Amino acid sequence: MPELPEVETYGRYFARHALKRRIERVDVRDERILGETRKDAFVRRLRGRTFTRVRRHGKHLFIDAEGVWLHLHFGMTGDLAFYRDVRKEPRFARVVFDFDDGSHLAFEDMRLFGVVDLIDDPDAFIAAHRLGRDPLDSKFGADDFRELVRKRRGAIKAQLMSQALVAGLGNLYVDETLYETGINPKRSVEKLKDAEVRAVFETMRKIVRKPDRRLPREQGERCPKCGGTIKRAVVAGRTTYFCAQHQK
Repeated sequence: MPELPEVETYGRYFARHALKRRIERVDVRDERILGETRKDAFVRRLRGRTFTRVRRHGKHLFIDAEGVWLHLHFGMTGDLAFYRDVRKEPRFARVVFDFDDGSHLAFEDMRLFGVVDLIDDPDAFIAAHRLGRDPLDSKFGADDFRELVRKRRGAIKAQLMSQALVAGLGNLYVDETLYETGINPKRSVEKLKDAEVRAVFETMRKIVRKPDRRLPREQGERCPKCGGTIKRAVVAGRTTYFCAQHQK
């Protein structure tokens, strides 16, 4: 499933190709992709409007269409495709926005795990779904993160995977964060020192800003940081990779 860095990329793609374009027509090809808004209302509320700004929170993308907000969640196979030649329309286009300049933007999703919907207020959506702080929020600092962590119990990986603590992290980038900070994913948050909590916060932000991945995701491989052995385990219900030597 796309995590925060990938959704950030989708947001920039949407901004680059679809902002300031007037929506002439909305074609819902498969109603199963819609959330709570039904097809007729979805089309009626967007037609004639212009996309004006993009906002991301965690794995969710919100686009302002002059007071009506388009909500996109990409699931496992969701994607965006901008094109002018209709022959280049993606095979699994589920919703297509036709703009008045002749261009098109499609939300495609082969497996229909994504969601396309309309909402009135992103802040109300975030609150209703109990989403935690976004790691890249400029107002979210290390002290705020420490305060949140100290209220929780259980394995650090499980807590970082919880969208109620921080929104946007998934299996891959949680493993990367803990690998870089040298913390075993099974470690209890109660046993983390303040310096370790700060290191998790700073590393998490660095990784989602520039998603480099260095952790080998195959059991038995050699750790490029210390030469130890990469192990595989199930933590928080997810397949987890870590170095048995330097992650303590």
